[in-house]
Amino acid sequence: MVFVMVKKVKGFDYFYLVKSRWDSARKTSQQQTVKYLGKASDFTIDDIPLEYRNNPKVLSILAASAKEQKKKLLITEKTKKQVFENLKNGEVEKILKVTARYKEQTSLAKFYDDVLKQVMYEVGTLWQHNKLEVGTEHICSNTANKAIHKITELYKQTNKTDGVVICTPDDELHNIACNIIESVLLEKGFSVFNISPSVPTDSVLKYIKDTNPSLILMSVTLLDNIISATRLAKNIGMHYNIPILIGGLAINNSCERERKTMESVNPNVKLIINSSLEKLLQIVKDITNNNYMEKIGLQE
Repeated sequence: MVFVMVKKVKGFDYFYLVKSRWDSARKTSQQQTVKYLGKASDFTIDDIPLEYRNNPKVLSILAASAKEQKKKLLITEKTKKQVFENLKNGEVEKILKVTARYKEQTSLAKFYDDVLKQVMYEVGTLWQHNKLEVGTEHICSNTANKAIHKITELYKQTNKTDGVVICTPDDELHNIACNIIESVLLEKGFSVFNISPSVPTDSVLKYIKDTNPSLILMSVTLLDNIISATRLAKNIGMHYNIPILIGGLAINNSCERERKTMESVNPNVKLIINSSLEKLLQIVKDITNNNYMEKIGLQE
């Protein structure tokens, strides 16, 4: 007999597919975990091994999970609309309240991934198609950054573990992604040195020397800055043996040749492509726990 076991960790439900067998000698049932299925809110039928997908107990959990996910999707869409209006109106405090409510049901990383980042993509798309005034686009960006800084301030005194430097290459002036990453890392207890945006290479190298971080995160938004990012990664590699994670819209949209060139200039470079914040957090934890070489293949 198989069934789905629920385990609650820090307020969130996690699913495990468990097989139960009767031990006639001991006259008791023995339970064996078949597969860890992940967070209940992300659970789908694809997580179930083929041979168990028609099991009545599994189907029952799937039905209940689908209903819960639909409810959360509606909440997310409502939250996105609220955040969009608040951004346009410069309502930082209202965004903070919305964030707190959403975070109670999911996580801070999920709020950034599923709500704020999606709204900012929409803002950018509307501006590109002349459906949003440039002034309104600036208000949205400025308000988003102010809200992120306010959220980040909540965790400034809790950093306890490994130091992480966050930077952008020279001429890269976009740093909302850097501020978001700083926010979620601080929440998880990391010491974070966010020196974005657009710091000259010499200054980045000196800062690395002064702080001796366990990891460097580099964000690149514009494709025009791929070359400067590659150059910075190469320079860091010439002076320090430190893991470097490089991500951002430019990396997502870059071609295979550009990606291979960037990885070839420094053996410690790892490209993060279309990754969620929760996945990024796990990679950061693996690296700072000295599991970098074991986990280096985790590219999406």
